[in-house]
Amino acid sequence: MCFRAQPCVFRPARILALALLSLPWQAAAVLFDATGDPSYNTIAPTGALINSGWQFEGQFGAFLGTAIAPHYFLTARHFGGDTNWGFYLGGTNYHPTTFFDDPSPGSDLRLWRVADRLPRYAPTYTGSNEVGATVAIFGRGTQRGSAVVTGGLTNGWYWGASDNRLRWGSNSVDSVQTFSGAPYLYATFDHGAGPDECDLSSGDSGGGMFVLADGAWQLAGIHWAVDAYFNTTNTGSGFNAAIYDACGLYFGGGTNWTLVTDHLTSGFYSSRVSAHYAWLTNVISDFDSNTNSLPDWWEFKYSGNIHGLSPTDDPDHDGMNNLQEWIARTDPTNPASFFQIDTITCSGVVATLTFAGWSDRRYTIHACDTPLTSAVWNPLTTNAFPGADGPTTWIDTNFPAAFTRFYRLDVALPP
Repeated sequence: MCFRAQPCVFRPARILALALLSLPWQAAAVLFDATGDPSYNTIAPTGALINSGWQFEGQFGAFLGTAIAPHYFLTARHFGGDTNWGFYLGGTNYHPTTFFDDPSPGSDLRLWRVADRLPRYAPTYTGSNEVGATVAIFGRGTQRGSAVVTGGLTNGWYWGASDNRLRWGSNSVDSVQTFSGAPYLYATFDHGAGPDECDLSSGDSGGGMFVLADGAWQLAGIHWAVDAYFNTTNTGSGFNAAIYDACGLYFGGGTNWTLVTDHLTSGFYSSRVSAHYAWLTNVISDFDSNTNSLPDWWEFKYSGNIHGLSPTDDPDHDGMNNLQEWIARTDPTNPASFFQIDTITCSGVVATLTFAGWSDRRYTIHACDTPLTSAVWNPLTTNAFPGADGPTTWIDTNFPAAFTRFYRLDVALPP
């Protein structure tokens, strides 16, 4: 059992104790107050929640992970994981190779690297305005079970059966709570808040919470735990449930049960991703939180803001936009910094080219032996090669001495 309960603490307007969302059930989906239909919200959301994160959620064992970089997905730590599980995104299996745990106190975040390049990845929220925001929620926890009833009134819903289906819902961030030094986004399960208002249950661990910012849905949280446990008496082991009004129920665990006499809601907790930004950038060297193809560090270096540059702008007016400057590793603020072959020297049938190259870039050489007005560029390199982090040399051993040869140097990011 991967449950963990904290001491019972009561706070205004809600209950606090925790159950981690990783019981060894084959998990199914988030659950709702408005409906118990097991097919509800099992396809990608549309309308106001279109492109709100569904496309970035991948199955990782019985749980979820969220793709956040070309070779990385983010998930919860407490349920473990294995390189044999696979990460299924869009119906394709990507192969986890290693993981990185956030070392900050109280953190439940785990970052996995995959061998294969992921086809898409989520923008990551880096702000601090989550409280009050509407959020899109994704998970594979249980369906809604039967009603929890005390005194003839419905308190909420038991956790029900599982069918291993991804489901989405919505909620809003109530507050930021801290456990063992780590911040978590807390959302309550509110009765009558709308048809998509959801709570979490066992198996939802690792799923994503997305917030709308700057016109895009961005990953703000990774699901961690729920309020627990509940009971209809002051004895026994109790149960877990999505409770929108705990009045008349007992709360606690073991032999310590307390009758709830106020109208308190329960809720769930998701790791606050923005608080762990420094760790993500330490692990992912070219982390691109807004997915505009320009790494955050590079944007900050040349603009003073991690989101300060547009890939299509050309601030130094040298004919290369910022994306081209990044790929070439040139300075986007200096018109004298541009991608070029620095020198060509010839000796008999040997020509030597030099240029400023980088080990994290891949280069190819093409040649044309006809006038450029009718150029046919033929590749001289079978495979792309890395630069030397400085002056890089490439030698053409078949230089046609009787002709004029033109060279073209191409650069690309590594796969």
